[in-house]
Amino acid sequence: MDSSDTNMHHLILVHQPSKQAYSDYESIAARISEQVADIRVFIVDTKKLDWELRKDAAGAPTLTVSPMPMKKFAPERGRIHQGFDFPKSEQYERLAARGVPVPNWQPIETGTSLDPNDWGAYVVIKPDLSRKGAEIKIKRTGRVRYKPPQAYDSDHPARHAALLAQRFIYTGRWPNNYRVVTLYGRALMSWHCEAMHNYRPLESRYAFRGGAEGGGITIVSNKMGSRYRLSAENDVIALAERAHSAFSEQPLLGTDIVRDVETGELCVLETNPRGDAWLMSSDTGNSIQADNQIDFSHQFNALDIAADVLIDRTRALAQ
Repeated sequence: MDSSDTNMHHLILVHQPSKQAYSDYESIAARISEQVADIRVFIVDTKKLDWELRKDAAGAPTLTVSPMPMKKFAPERGRIHQGFDFPKSEQYERLAARGVPVPNWQPIETGTSLDPNDWGAYVVIKPDLSRKGAEIKIKRTGRVRYKPPQAYDSDHPARHAALLAQRFIYTGRWPNNYRVVTLYGRALMSWHCEAMHNYRPLESRYAFRGGAEGGGITIVSNKMGSRYRLSAENDVIALAERAHSAFSEQPLLGTDIVRDVETGELCVLETNPRGDAWLMSSDTGNSIQADNQIDFSHQFNALDIAADVLIDRTRALAQ
């Protein structure tokens, strides 16, 4: 294939070992090659500094796609789309600007005082930093107060970023959520996750009394031993695909969505824009699939969709 052809486009897929199977990228590249003649696909390791194909890859307008932040590799030309670890507050602001529903939230600052009449009897307290699920707690609304960073243990995320208060969404007796993995706004897979039933159930929206502070109730669904199943609920998938429009330069999202069990309301809790969401073949995804006897890759034929999406994006965005 002659890269000097003025109609050619190059697509560089950046691979992160343990986060995506290399064979998935090879399969996507093969599908693209079978379908079109104007796109050449290159695959490179995220830590590759001296890449022998660097000059070849720079020979035509190029789009570099890295689901997660790149380590050492940097292309010589073209547009780069890669994962980025946005704080939760910025995620919520971006989503709200697009009309995507998120639970009411606010940073906990000096002087913060929340009215239970507005927020409900309990609120969720979470770090603004991503990937800190272990520090997501439930607290009586009237007791929420600001504490300075130095008041927390040295390893607590509040040492480095604000804590947020967020309206509690009651998803049922045991916490549960959906995750939809999208590539440039197209769903590749969707799961439903529910916490193990060895936790004390939450029998009604605010029935935390006696259990909120270590009494056996959890508000986090994706914990060790949680149960996963494939899910294809149209409104959930449509919401996740719409949410991706708020992150146009992040190719891969894993959007976490909850449904209020009493009202049916859907809200987005997190989009995971860092891109650690290629669950069809990551180490984490493989473990979940094996433990729950499910297959993410073939749910919607993820690799076929990925090839189609990347053809479209490469033609539109390569520089």
